[in-house]
Amino acid sequence: MIVDLNLKDRNVLVIGAGREGAKRIENLCKQGCQIIVLSDVVNDSLYEIECVERYPIIIIRRRIKDMDFLDKFNDIFLILAATNNQSLNKTIVKEAKKRNILSYSIDGSSSGDLFFTSTISFDNVVHIAVSTSGKSPLMSKMIRDKIENNIKNIIGQQDIDNIRIQEFAREQVKKYIKDQHERRNFLYCLVYDKEIQELISKKNIDKVKERIIKALDKWEGNKIR
Repeated sequence: MIVDLNLKDRNVLVIGAGREGAKRIENLCKQGCQIIVLSDVVNDSLYEIECVERYPIIIIRRRIKDMDFLDKFNDIFLILAATNNQSLNKTIVKEAKKRNILSYSIDGSSSGDLFFTSTISFDNVVHIAVSTSGKSPLMSKMIRDKIENNIKNIIGQQDIDNIRIQEFAREQVKKYIKDQHERRNFLYCLVYDKEIQELISKKNIDKVKERIIKALDKWEGNKIR
């Protein structure tokens, strides 16, 4: 089952910073989490990665000899075992499970709790994932490449802008409309409102937000007092 794991403001420990580890770290940088890298050798590409969120990458140079090093870290949500030693990666995953910490191994071991997917992203708003559940990362990537251009012809900027408007509207309806069914109906109406869609196509997003607030002020349904 593919799930969208929320790592925002979480602590993620990456053990190993070779070429494959650097790839995983680059993906994690888009998730708004605090990345702590523990490795005796660091791939040069790691220093070129720029995290878009407020957390800088913390790099600790250290060779792993045993699992006692984990005692020095608090509140770790996820551990990535990314060393070039398959046996060590298995040991790290096993220790993470003992400590009730989510884990992943670059070896594709099913003993971990998750797999990285090949993802098609639109403005970091819409994400479409292709997964073989660790069976073949190569085929995941190849299948993603096959469908990427076709999907990008289906999902356009209007869809992306509508998602951002829906995000704003969802927060607002919680303040005004008590009934969940009425909230959903209000959100649907925004998608099918021709005037609002025209404003979105013209990038007049502030005007759209003003109209949403005015409509909620005049709401005659089951309103929050």
